Amino acid sequence: MREALTVTPIPDPKADLARYRAIVIGTLPQFAGAGFSLIGAGWDSVALECDGWIFKFARHADAEVRLRREVAVLAFLRPRVTMSLPQMVWHEGPQPFSQHRKIAGTSLEATDYEALDEGRRNALATRMAQLYAELHALPLNRMQAVGAVAVDPWMAPDDVLAGAEPLLAKKFYPFLKRTVKAYRKLAIAGDELVYGYFDGHGWNMAFDHATGMLNGVFDFADSGFGSRHRDLSYSNWISADLTLRIIARYEVLAKRDVNRELVMLYTSALRLSELAAGGLPEQRAVENVVNWVSTLDSLPRG
Repeated sequence: MREALTVTPIPDPKADLARYRAIVIGTLPQFAGAGFSLIGAGWDSVALECDGWIFKFARHADAEVRLRREVAVLAFLRPRVTMSLPQMVWHEGPQPFSQHRKIAGTSLEATDYEALDEGRRNALATRMAQLYAELHALPLNRMQAVGAVAVDPWMAPDDVLAGAEPLLAKKFYPFLKRTVKAYRKLAIAGDELVYGYFDGHGWNMAFDHATGMLNGVFDFADSGFGSRHRDLSYSNWISADLTLRIIARYEVLAKRDVNRELVMLYTSALRLSELAAGGLPEQRAVENVVNWVSTLDSLPRG
């Protein structure tokens, strides 16, 4: 989770669409008669789609650094992993931007996953486990030379405790305090440090709902160096069942044991951090924590 660098309101979507469409056409006049749509707009970036192409713009200097780094990292990764990734090109200019073909498919939500049969759940888990195993095997010094950096840290444990406690019912205090206590002890040492995706949730997946297959993943702006177990936690946004299936296959592919409780701890810490940070509507953030506690209670022990 990365905190916004500014509290400035996001500009009007219509103004965004008109402005960035004009920039694309100024650089690529062949798109002059085509229809554009705004598919993403936040504090960091804006994304437009046109005729199967995605154009991404950074809103500020730090976001531009991330976007440039993403282009370079993906150029290095694409021939080295089996997962389909975007082939991004960079256009310089007063307002630089990236361009890539859209990978066919749409996001994968929790309800979508629940509708999958066993075979398709296992196929999805295998695809993601292979991606993680391949990324985590990449030499750190080589990735540093490509431009990779450390992933953004999450909120400090004391801040999580101070921000989340007033918003939770007292029956969740043991969970909060237990999580924060374990969160304080987290360390990244030895082979726990890997280059990873750190954004492997369903909104970054190009999933074919007709076939039940994953066509590819995208958005590597937040990839970098960090904890192996943290990287394996993001699929919990879809389903903890998926995460456990990924871990089982990852252990075989990567030939490394994974501490399942540690993976789940990272999700607990992130859910509580979201609540403490106030970036989500309070009711939704509280519900996320409550639902996650229920999920943890339902997981197999041992």
